[in-house]
Formats: sequence, C-alpha cells, structure tokens
Amino acid sequence: DAIRAGVCQMCMSMHQAVQDASEEMFEELRRRNYTTPTSYLELINSYIHMLDEQTTSIDAQVARFQGGLDKLRDTQVMVDDMKKQLAKMQPVLEASSKETAAMTV
Repeated sequence: DAIRAGVCQMCMSMHQAVQDASEEMFEELRRRNYTTPTSYLELINSYIHMLDEQTTSIDAQVARFQGGLDKLRDTQVMVDDMKKQLAKMQPVLEASSKETAAMTV
C-alpha cells in the first residue's frame, strides 16, 4: 500500500508539473497544450511498461548472479575434496620424494 500511495503521489506530481509547464508555455508562446484524461492514462501505461521492463531485467540479473553463486559453491566443494585427498596422499608423496631423492644421490 505504501508503494501504491507513492506511485499515486508521483503521478499526481507529474500531472501537476505538466499543467504548470503548459501554463508557462502559454505565457511564453501563446499556445495552449491540454492535458487530457487519455494523456494521464498514457502516463500510467508508460510507467507500467517501464516497470515490467525493469522487473524483467532485474530478474535476469538475479538469475545470472545466482548461477555464479552456485558455480562458486560447487567449486568450493571440489576444492575441499581435493584438499582432503591431498591430506590423505601427503605421507605417500613424502615417501616418494624421499625415494626419488635417494635415487638421485
């Protein structure tokens, strides 16, 4: 409800700004510009269209970031598994290193 009230307030402010600009235009150029209910409805439809575009864009970005986070989590699991394997193989690697060192001497 707070969002709806904010949107209504914004639409009223925009409508009033257009009326003020129309009066200013009349004073400077002596030309009338009328704001009709259809103009007001077009403003609301433009806002709805822009909101839909932004929502779609944000949803796509969220999905992209979520995919990146999933890959990072999968990579972390793989790295943890590799660390465990390396810790298990460490004694074997040290023994192999000693054998290689003994053979080269």
